[in-house]
Amino acid sequence: MPIVRSKILEGVRDAYPETFEGLSPSKPLGESIFTGRTPHPNEVLNLFVQQKLTSALPMAYYMATRRGPNSLMDGIPRNAVLPPEILRPAITGFVGLREVELNGTHDLIFEPDSSHPCLTPNCPSRVPTGPTALAAYHKVFDRIVGSSQLGTNVLQVPEFYEDRDGEVQCVGPGICSGCVDRWESGHAELRKKAWATLPDVFGLNG
Repeated sequence: MPIVRSKILEGVRDAYPETFEGLSPSKPLGESIFTGRTPHPNEVLNLFVQQKLTSALPMAYYMATRRGPNSLMDGIPRNAVLPPEILRPAITGFVGLREVELNGTHDLIFEPDSSHPCLTPNCPSRVPTGPTALAAYHKVFDRIVGSSQLGTNVLQVPEFYEDRDGEVQCVGPGICSGCVDRWESGHAELRKKAWATLPDVFGLNG
């Protein structure tokens, strides 16, 4: 059994990484690694707490909170019910991560670094407080956080581009590639910041 457990833990550590560098869009993360019936993320969290898999707990808590409070408490399988000592930090952590996500994305999109003004002609960002820029910014902001209104996608790499009739363009109409590059770089820093907060927001450092 120790050999079997060791093999299982190898897969668990890949899917619930201990470092930010372990988060890769190209590899499966979370409960998707389990064969057979995909478990509810709450089930995985309960299991990891029971087995004292300390290194995997920050990511397990995150995976459980991505869908928001309803997934933590309502309409879930019996074995996915979280006891109070796990549910309480999960909800507290969700609120903390959501705040980081909303505030960080707002600052990134609506308050661009004035020391790096956009130099591309006709890009709305040249007049960041103008109506055209604000309308484009709102579309980008909604693309990043809008789909997670009931949860959080703060560790997910956002899609700043979309296909419009065969032409790839920024989701914010008219925004140039230079501005998107700055947003992509800024969001990478936001993801690192969010990752670094996981142990604290879920009360795992106490």
